[in-house]
Amino acid sequence: MELTEIGALQIAKRVDAILHVPGNYRGGNLEMTMVIDMSLKQEDFQDAAASVVRALKRSNDIFRNVRLNLVYWGSEMTTRLAPMAMLLTGGAFQDYRCCPQKKRYEDLFAYLRKFHARSKVVLVFTDGNNEVADMQAAREALSPFLKSKLLLISDQVVGGTEFLLGRHFG
Repeated sequence: MELTEIGALQIAKRVDAILHVPGNYRGGNLEMTMVIDMSLKQEDFQDAAASVVRALKRSNDIFRNVRLNLVYWGSEMTTRLAPMAMLLTGGAFQDYRCCPQKKRYEDLFAYLRKFHARSKVVLVFTDGNNEVADMQAAREALSPFLKSKLLLISDQVVGGTEFLLGRHFG
């Protein structure tokens, strides 16, 4: 996953737009979630994640103090808190193990809806090779709020609403 500095800035602008969705972010400490598709090799996402974090920190002061949930999306999903600074150095990914496999987006969305509904922004780094087996389940998990907080990042960047309209990969 190649992410240029311009690409990272464009993601930062989309994150800013997400934060300004009416009723989403009202100030105070920001809670956000970053999902790493475990089909990706660490070298494929680590620089991209660091570029996005740098762009976010440069774009807005609210990214100085963030509660960041780091989710590993594999056959099981695990979550832990990680300081944004550790994403810059790669220290947040010391326990990461790549395990390529095809997964279902609706399972991820249901997990995010259940455990990360408080997050104001959800960034999903994926290889884009996953599938939707049940579009209705994906729609239900993304509605009403998750679709407006979600960005799927691979070779392209797709928002949750775009995903529902069928503009997704995989």
